[in-house]
Amino acid sequence: MSQSRHNAWFAILLIILVPGLFLLVPLLTSRVVSVTYSGIVQDLVILVAIGILNHYLFKMPINWWHAQHGWKQALACLPAIIILLVPKIPSVLKLGQLTFNPMIFFYAGYILLIGVTEEYIYRGVLLPLLAKALPGRTLLVIILDSLAFGSMHLINLTGLNLSYVLPQMLLAAITGLLLCGVYLKTKNLIWPILIHALSDINMIASFMYHTHNRTGLAIPRTISLGVSAIAIILFILVAGFVYWQTRHLNLNKQFAD
Repeated sequence: MSQSRHNAWFAILLIILVPGLFLLVPLLTSRVVSVTYSGIVQDLVILVAIGILNHYLFKMPINWWHAQHGWKQALACLPAIIILLVPKIPSVLKLGQLTFNPMIFFYAGYILLIGVTEEYIYRGVLLPLLAKALPGRTLLVIILDSLAFGSMHLINLTGLNLSYVLPQMLLAAITGLLLCGVYLKTKNLIWPILIHALSDINMIASFMYHTHNRTGLAIPRTISLGVSAIAIILFILVAGFVYWQTRHLNLNKQFAD
């Protein structure tokens, strides 16, 4: 079997395995880990598991950090910052108005861990797997990676309404497109991790006050469908932009062992 087919099967395995782990790990740890710490334990277990798989099976190189051309890296991050972070400024300001609770630091750490785990899996490991499975097809690689990232959020149907999860999934896929662009342009996984974590900062309040449930996150069906339709259009536009941003890159060379 050719190496590209090996990588294609590895990519399929990872796409199926990760949501399965996100469902399975809480079931296995629920009796020994309290609800407060369950999310952190879940992400740590999955991060370690995929890290081991990558070390021994997938063997994808992870570009964590380099300091070359810092201003160019910052410029490459700018579209993602504008689209993902600027709209969150009101949420950050509102968070600062809440009564101080030391748990804010705990949940901020959890948000950072989510960023590390999901970016390691989807940008650090899956993206190069897809690039090696589909050489020369940059746009398809970016779209598949982003759709895989978005579809992973379907696991939230275990606790949330479809009217909330559907637009969440599509918006996550758009986030995935932008973070693919950031990683490919900067060759630094730390940037997608930080942008991802900061884009989730509004979740801190919902974790602290337990509003992340079916009642607290219910959205009328008509609004959900409208947001989803807009998200699909945005996905197409952002995919085109990220492809333009990365069209000159040789992904196989970039992810060479």
